[in-house]
Amino acid sequence: MSLTKTFLGEIENELNNEHFLPEDFNIGTEDYGNYIEININYLYLPQYKFEGKIFKDEEKFNAEFTPGTVTLAVNKYGLEKRQFMHFIRVWLKNTYSEMTKTPIERKVKEHDKILKSWQEKIDSMGEEGDSFFTKEEGEELRNKLNELEELLENGIIQKDENIQQDLDKLHSEVNTLREHLQVLTKKNWLLSFSVRIYTWIKRNPDMTRRVAGFSRELLPENVKDIVSQEALDQLLPVSNLEIASDTESE
Repeated sequence: MSLTKTFLGEIENELNNEHFLPEDFNIGTEDYGNYIEININYLYLPQYKFEGKIFKDEEKFNAEFTPGTVTLAVNKYGLEKRQFMHFIRVWLKNTYSEMTKTPIERKVKEHDKILKSWQEKIDSMGEEGDSFFTKEEGEELRNKLNELEELLENGIIQKDENIQQDLDKLHSEVNTLREHLQVLTKKNWLLSFSVRIYTWIKRNPDMTRRVAGFSRELLPENVKDIVSQEALDQLLPVSNLEIASDTESE
């Protein structure tokens, strides 16, 4: 038993879309008597693969593919031909999505590592970190938080996307930091603050670039070395201007 050229041609047509060409894949078949197995492997990332079983009576197809939409691997049984083709398209869509997410995931992991490093240093502040802010220190930080909130708010307005939702979230987060000044020790407040710097950078990278230095100025003098400007810069994305400048200099 073997597959018809027409059927294999239909498979190749599915593999030919806006993101892929049939030549991006290796297609192999194996005859097991009562069914034929077809294996489609993405040449450049072989962990992304589609395995199908076409039964002799042509009444059912099985499919197993990686990646799935939610889970890494998916199994489908008793499919009709049209369903089988549909899941090839699903697999291709998932493969493209996973490929585009990989660099982002790598950057997130780098950011997580930097954040963890900050938190470990803050956590080792000793007796000073276990004390609470004085009334004067708290008031100074509140004033700086007010200035930071205004800078971030202006950045959100200039962005002109989902303004009210972003503003509400910003005000809520800054209010939390204000309230924490009276409740948390210096060490724990700084941990809370470091998390919010991190989330601001993730949500609004271009805007945060403009206020990153000011964010660091919120920190007490003896903690600025812990959250250094160099470490903060590592969390910031490369701007379009920097990319253009690097390109022009080559």
